[in-house]
Amino acid sequence: MARSLEEALRSLFGPPAVRQNLALVAAWLIIVNIFALIAFNRLNLGLDTAFEWIIPEIYKINQSWDIIALHNRWDAAWYLDIAEKGYYLRGEGKQANVVFFPLYPLLVSLIGYLTGGNLVLAGWIVSSAFLALAVAMLTRLTQEFHPDIDPARPVLFLLVFPTAFYLNAVYTESMFLFLSLCVVYFALKRRFVLAGACAALASATRVAGVFLFVVLIVEFVQAYGWRTLFSMRAWPLALAPAGIIAFFLHHWIVFGDFFLYLKVQKTFGRDFQSDLQQYLVVRNNPDLAHTLLDLTYTLAVIVFTFVALKRFRLSYGLYMLVTLAVALSTGTALGIARYAMVMFPIYLIGAGIRSTVGRFAWLFAAALFMALNITRFVHHNWAG
Repeated sequence: MARSLEEALRSLFGPPAVRQNLALVAAWLIIVNIFALIAFNRLNLGLDTAFEWIIPEIYKINQSWDIIALHNRWDAAWYLDIAEKGYYLRGEGKQANVVFFPLYPLLVSLIGYLTGGNLVLAGWIVSSAFLALAVAMLTRLTQEFHPDIDPARPVLFLLVFPTAFYLNAVYTESMFLFLSLCVVYFALKRRFVLAGACAALASATRVAGVFLFVVLIVEFVQAYGWRTLFSMRAWPLALAPAGIIAFFLHHWIVFGDFFLYLKVQKTFGRDFQSDLQQYLVVRNNPDLAHTLLDLTYTLAVIVFTFVALKRFRLSYGLYMLVTLAVALSTGTALGIARYAMVMFPIYLIGAGIRSTVGRFAWLFAAALFMALNITRFVHHNWAG
């Protein structure tokens, strides 16, 4: 077992391109965190007025030089709450941590024993480690299945994505991105047992993990034909939703409600009902700027989805299409840039741009918006 793990790690981290990209990740972690620390203490940003629900009593800003604490913002508090106390309800119609999936806070809780109980530090370590793993896997995927693309380029586009800071915050993004890339990589290698197992872990990380089932089905059919779906050979595909099913079963056993997730999710403003009012009524300039950014990101992801369908694999485009459709069906585009960040084909698309001007224009714009989002994030302003 130990030998197999050692061989797997050597295979993943051995190639020079992987090591070069990991060095880039290390440099990125240092640079963005120093920037975040300086931005938090140099600027005196007030309360975010773009949303009525952002109130001083909850989102009070206290400047400090605690670089670890910068990674605990917004939903990070929910993951830390689960890691410390487990799942519980707060009463009818109230927000509760039962809508946040278990795999990430479980690892944070375990690493917390190594950090002396500092769960924020544990979360930062877990997220940073999975960022490194995701970059290594993205590099391998590019090298083996997209050899016409320089393997350093997709990583660069990932690291300057406008919401890339979440990859090292106490959030699930880096873990989910790594597991998503594992599903795709193993599916393309026709190792569907491993791909299904990784999809199961992804569906225990966030709800979007269940849509990786699309990748598995498409690649399985392309490999063996659609008739094989009705044979015993297709059993690894059934592993994909195991994570989310286990999560819902936990809700049923502990709280007596298999569909508790869907009910509590409504308290977070995601209830599968369109709310056009948020786009038709503009409260102030911050609200207008936020709305324009969300709509721009949404339009960009729609374009990227069709580019992926045309230029890359069918499974890539369909996965993006289903994920985007479900995200928007919740009635809001709030946070769409963060949801889009784990759609890995975006980075292959950016890396594949032949125009030097076009490629660098994308990178310049993304880097500037990433700096804006880092500044907003650390000041408890809504970002992403």
